Amino acid sequence: MGVTHVLNAAHGTAYSQGGHDFYGATIDYYGVRAYDRPDFDISQFFFSASEFIHKALNTPGGMKFVCAVSERVWERNRMPHGRACPEPRGAYETPALADLQRLVWFRGGSENHVDQVWPNVYLGDAWAARNKTALQSLNITHILNAADGPYSINTGAKYYNDLQIEYYGIEAFDDPSFDLSIFFYDAANFIGKALNTSRGKVFVHCAMGVSRSASLVLAFLMIHENMTLVDALKTVGSHRDICPNSGFLSQLRDLDIKLNEERKGPQESVSRAS
Repeated sequence: MGVTHVLNAAHGTAYSQGGHDFYGATIDYYGVRAYDRPDFDISQFFFSASEFIHKALNTPGGMKFVCAVSERVWERNRMPHGRACPEPRGAYETPALADLQRLVWFRGGSENHVDQVWPNVYLGDAWAARNKTALQSLNITHILNAADGPYSINTGAKYYNDLQIEYYGIEAFDDPSFDLSIFFYDAANFIGKALNTSRGKVFVHCAMGVSRSASLVLAFLMIHENMTLVDALKTVGSHRDICPNSGFLSQLRDLDIKLNEERKGPQESVSRAS
């Protein structure tokens, strides 16, 4: 498998005794002492684990192995009842639009001008987009403007010439009838490219940083980070109050259904073959 990094989410528990000494110097190890209980707060490890995985993927030849118990430890320490690492996507079904809207309403994030919602991904508003000092302090290298155009946040690439920032503008309108989905993949690829750039940091914004730009960040997490829409909403919403309009949320729901079907396809093929 050529594994170079191991993230063990059961470090130090009865089911896993692996650690740095177990793997030696050839594998970069990160252990999280987590328990599979509903009352356990695993969210405290979200950012550090994400940073570790991101670092692994940006290492030349890097390949991650992420599981509740790492593969080599699993061979020595079988869990009760022969449970294997879960396939979290297997039983997932895209919720109804009304359920997704209720999920958006339960906010736990901030209302700052700019917030980091994913490692090196910042989501914010027009004030932050025009504040070059703030952008410099965050070491932003890429900007995605989801409210580009003469009648909106008309900064453009020239505005950032002195900052050496790569700019991508989308002239979108915060209207439920506007088809934002035609930009989902281009925006996701731009963000992904930014993160794969050395020291890349991307700022995604619109006017308020809650609907247009938030929808594009959600699409990125779904397309590039293999998240479900529910996971993406929870991830971004835990750091910033967002509220995609009903049309955008419906378009993201369609994307979620499409991606979920694509994920099921290979799994069903493997099941039939076995």
